[in-house]
Amino acid sequence: MKKRMLQIDAFSDRPLLGNPAAVVFDADDLSTEIMQRIAREMNLSETVFLLRPTGDADYRARIFTPVRELPFAGHPTIAAAHAFCGEQSRTPQSLTQECGIGLVPIRVEDDLYTMTQATPQFRDVPVTKAELAEAISLQLDLLTNSPHQIVSTGVPWLLLELHDLQALASLRPDLGRIERICHGLGAAGLTVFADSGSGATPRLRVRTFAPGEGVAEDPVCGTGNGAIAAWIATHRDAVPRGGYLSEQGVEMGRRGLVNAGWETTAEGLRITIGGAACIVLRGELDLGDAS
Repeated sequence: MKKRMLQIDAFSDRPLLGNPAAVVFDADDLSTEIMQRIAREMNLSETVFLLRPTGDADYRARIFTPVRELPFAGHPTIAAAHAFCGEQSRTPQSLTQECGIGLVPIRVEDDLYTMTQATPQFRDVPVTKAELAEAISLQLDLLTNSPHQIVSTGVPWLLLELHDLQALASLRPDLGRIERICHGLGAAGLTVFADSGSGATPRLRVRTFAPGEGVAEDPVCGTGNGAIAAWIATHRDAVPRGGYLSEQGVEMGRRGLVNAGWETTAEGLRITIGGAACIVLRGELDLGDAS
């Protein structure tokens, strides 16, 4: 059995930056077990499989880390949209992705893919900031006084704000400890960020650690950035509509740019996350007799 695949760098319009995702086409006849084994073989943060939709969508996506399937993830959604558009004779202005959280609208404009994420959910945690500071080998006074919470726009992330970029760059994460803390809280991992203020471009810098998902550090995390956008809209920028540019992956030499936005609607807070994408590898999986 052979399957076409691409490797796409999401949140970057330049190869070898941003966050790579493998995209496997025509995956309807692959079992969940084989998908998970392929994701482990790819050894990327996520591998996404494109299938026929079951309802009113352009395609269905199943997303796997090296460890498990996720109901949704940000950078594989960007990669899947870019891969799907490449198969069309004309680039559509909008797409709908079907995945574990339901239907995800995606706007396509000037090679930028902007997804609407799930309605944010917030949860306070019993872990102290002192415990979190120890887990990332940082002095407690380098954390801000802002709330540390689990926030989900499709994937739950434990969020922690640091004072500045220097503190963010100096982290020495204890991955085992982070995994234990996040597992106990029901979080996918720890996302830390520094806010340079509303006049800065990029405004935020982000780092994400998800050792429980088989990902020591994620180069650019779409759902982590979505969770932060919901946090900013709730705790810092008390305006009905807003947005900013974020960067992630700097410390890994894989800088990616994320366009984050929010709007308060009758249904609640609406979070959008967007970025560019580029293909860096085209190939074929040879799976032999696997099915």
